[in-house]
Amino acid sequence: MSEHDEQVAVVDYLHKRYPSVLFWSTPNGARLASGRTAERLAAIRMNILKAEGLLPGVSDIIIFEPRGGYSAMFLELKRPDGGSGASENQMWFLREVEKRGAFGVVANGYDEAKPFIDDYLKGKITK
Repeated sequence: MSEHDEQVAVVDYLHKRYPSVLFWSTPNGARLASGRTAERLAAIRMNILKAEGLLPGVSDIIIFEPRGGYSAMFLELKRPDGGSGASENQMWFLREVEKRGAFGVVANGYDEAKPFIDDYLKGKITK
């Protein structure tokens, strides 16, 4: 499965298992355009997004529910088949949210993310 498919599975799981939990995804990795003609437009759009506050490295999914002494959970999702792993920006961001009282984690796919989500929302992960 692609990273997209893994994230869709996580979002579906959150909707079904925890319907009252407040969470959202961050489209930092969104493909803005494809093809040579669109590359110029993509660069323009990226500059606009950066001016509006786009921050490279922001986690894929933010679960805005305090649990276990943490203020929120930040989940960086990667492919389970040994993709490229978390980038330097992503690891920096997770360290920064942890300094500010949140729980940050990298999970390789849905199967690895699910227990982190369950443990966090059940208050099993504590400071």
